[in-house]
Amino acid sequence: MAKSLVCCGIAAAFTGCRFEDEDYFDQQAAQRIETTVDAIQQTLVSAPNGWVMQYFTGTNEIEGFNLFARFENSQKVTLAGNHKYLRNGNANKYTEYASLYEILKEDGPVLAFNTWNDILTPLIDPVDPASAPGALVKDGEGMRGDHNLVVLSYGSDEVLLRGERHSARVRLVPCETTWEQYIDSTSKMRNYVANTTITNYYVINENSDTLYFKNLRTGVITYCERIDDPLFPSTINCVFTPSGFRLHRENNIGGVKFQEFNIAADSTCLLSENDSVKVVACWDSYVVNHTAAWKMDESLFTQEQKDICSQLDEAFKVYNANTSFAGISIGRSSGSNSVLGLVISFYTNAEKTKTNAVGLALDMTRPAFGQIQIASNENNAADRNMTTITGRSEKLLPLARAFAATLNGVYDMTPDNYFLPTGASFSPVSGGTAFALSAQ
Repeated sequence: MAKSLVCCGIAAAFTGCRFEDEDYFDQQAAQRIETTVDAIQQTLVSAPNGWVMQYFTGTNEIEGFNLFARFENSQKVTLAGNHKYLRNGNANKYTEYASLYEILKEDGPVLAFNTWNDILTPLIDPVDPASAPGALVKDGEGMRGDHNLVVLSYGSDEVLLRGERHSARVRLVPCETTWEQYIDSTSKMRNYVANTTITNYYVINENSDTLYFKNLRTGVITYCERIDDPLFPSTINCVFTPSGFRLHRENNIGGVKFQEFNIAADSTCLLSENDSVKVVACWDSYVVNHTAAWKMDESLFTQEQKDICSQLDEAFKVYNANTSFAGISIGRSSGSNSVLGLVISFYTNAEKTKTNAVGLALDMTRPAFGQIQIASNENNAADRNMTTITGRSEKLLPLARAFAATLNGVYDMTPDNYFLPTGASFSPVSGGTAFALSAQ
């Protein structure tokens, strides 16, 4: 059971501190202090694999850090980490460093890392984060880290600490693996849920209230009402874990609180405490607005669509005897005056080794999360490649519009990966025909 320490009185005597365990009040004040310090000491040294130290400095502008700590009764502590502010050529490299610690008896118990440690000290020194690890800030506060940490509560499963000077927030949790294994599994989770391709996320509570996280991968998140031109954005930093990520402070959406998120069993989203809030990658926007083209699975084409493709092949041959139909995609055409919509590729030589494409704009909107509405009409623009070839093969553009018309409707989208889709299936809700896309 975690023991909370709430201090409100004379420091030296500890007389104003309330302990959750009432047995402490049967002891003299000095003895209570010693008992508490001894209990904290034994808690710190008791973790078989040491502790993961989720360390947030006193500024929201820097991501949280996963440090590691193993405490010994001799007041020796071994810290480890692989953060980018390590010095002496160790930036981003796994490094261990031993130093000393002490539990001070101040207004409340204070865990003090009171000698130099290569892992922690760079976060405390007046280091300019933008040019660390090399440059110091003259008379500055650097990253606002703390080495004297007030013990707020302690237990075998969690120790909560707060920095004395800059209010750094630090949480210790037992490490269940080796430290390097923890770093590796955390890195894999970060690369999975916060890849470099999808950078925006829905934050949805149980009442379907929706806000957004932007730039999760950086560890410094923008929490906002909308993606474009956000209103009243706030900054929240986080630290990644082997199963998700944890924010440096509790927040809420529609009064529903959240702080830590873990990957759902079906890997479709990240779920908060009690599954009350979910974080979902904006994969639906990615599929709809993907800058490249997603190829349509021709095996799912209806007979009408297959017939149109045969006629497209003939239309390309009218343009040039060596050209032929190659496939249909949805995305952005690559030619000049590019459009977002239907992309029809064609072979430009008889050997079918070279391709080009023509494009026809589609109106694509998202009526609800995970849905897409496709609409086309005679006013949808064609790219320059389309109009150029249509000048010599006049049937090409009408055939493209005919194929686009077969897609008009509302669809449920199901990606093959909810955080980094390489394909998706589209099931009609109203109108249209079922189809599937795969990234090229």
